[in-house]
Amino acid sequence: MSRRLRPWLCAALLCALLGSALAQHRGLKLHVPSPDWRDQVIYFVLTDRFDDGNSRNNEQGLGEHDPRQGHKYSGGDLDGIRRRLHYVQALGATAAWLTPPVLNQWHDTTHDFWGYHGYWASHFKRMDPHVGTLADYQRLSDALHRRGMYLVQDVVVNHTGNFFSFGTGRRADDPKAEYRPNTGSRPQTRPLQAPFHLNDPRRAEDRRAGIYHWTPEIRDVTVRDEELDFQTSGLDDLNTENPRVRRALRDSFGHWIREVGVDAFRIDTAYHVPPEFFEDFLFSDDRRAPGMARVAERTGRRDFLAFGEGFGIDPPGQTRYTRKLESYIRSEHGQQRLSGMLNFPLYAGLVDVFARGRAPAELQRRVQDMVAAAARGIDPRRLPSFIDNHDVDRWLAVSGEPGLKQALLAMMTLPGIPVLYYGTEQGF
Repeated sequence: MSRRLRPWLCAALLCALLGSALAQHRGLKLHVPSPDWRDQVIYFVLTDRFDDGNSRNNEQGLGEHDPRQGHKYSGGDLDGIRRRLHYVQALGATAAWLTPPVLNQWHDTTHDFWGYHGYWASHFKRMDPHVGTLADYQRLSDALHRRGMYLVQDVVVNHTGNFFSFGTGRRADDPKAEYRPNTGSRPQTRPLQAPFHLNDPRRAEDRRAGIYHWTPEIRDVTVRDEELDFQTSGLDDLNTENPRVRRALRDSFGHWIREVGVDAFRIDTAYHVPPEFFEDFLFSDDRRAPGMARVAERTGRRDFLAFGEGFGIDPPGQTRYTRKLESYIRSEHGQQRLSGMLNFPLYAGLVDVFARGRAPAELQRRVQDMVAAAARGIDPRRLPSFIDNHDVDRWLAVSGEPGLKQALLAMMTLPGIPVLYYGTEQGF
């Protein structure tokens, strides 16, 4: 073939690929107006643990799939969720919340644990083949929207997977000291996505880039500097004060709104990044990588729900964690941040009263505090409420069925967006 023809051939192939990508969007109902989130009920699915709709993607060559072992992959995927939507909708749920579908670190041999849960990212814009392809995700979005339902994606802005750690001789003024790359990470030993691949402080370029906080694992979560800058469970802590990191995160997660039609985000480990980060993440006017609310508006969503996860429960008579929760929704000067936070204070009241038999006045106090927050610009009807999830014990692990029914009734009738954890309705 003549060399002169090769550029034309490349151009033709490119056009064909672009046409194929556009064709995937034709006929799919990916972008729909935002609902009134105060009227929704969310069903939370840990994707790998739900339903195996496509057995061909279970095994990716590491011997990682074994449903008999709880620390390995069980095979649940997006096709499995899609074929069970009739069941989810019949429960009364109007939205499905999925664990992160992004490409993960699959195996951390240092802890002999596997990334089936989705929270160990190695690339924030690629699909993990264990859960499916981009086309599979688009078909799930389409199926939800055609039922009048909505798609909530779990996202992580605080960290990647565990690709490095530090020994006891770590020095804040010299990140090279005691730096230990995780050679037991599979299938890759560092993130695949720029700039997150710049994770080795022994290289001058990586140190200058400052993509990470070169820190060890958190020792005391009550120390605010450690909570913000140290590693959570050994996961590499991103320097979210760095404009380059912020832009890369906005670019990464805006991708899922545009390409898949995601309607809302649940944001993992929100307390481990500064609250002002979310003003940028949601509302940046950067033309190259706008904030999530801006991206959503361009796809017809006027109320993109972004709610964070932050564990913290005040003892009776104290309000430290309640005020902390509120600071992630609205600044002291009234600047909007997140749409809401998972309602851990209400969860504590429900557990104390209906599972542990404490005085109903304790739940009353928490409900009164929640409603009073409306005067400070915090709408309790936009705080997702729950009685169990993947961060706490299942209800029936600590209490019985009568308490479960009472707690569900309270959750469904008190102000908030009820979140039902998959399997709770089955008595798991």
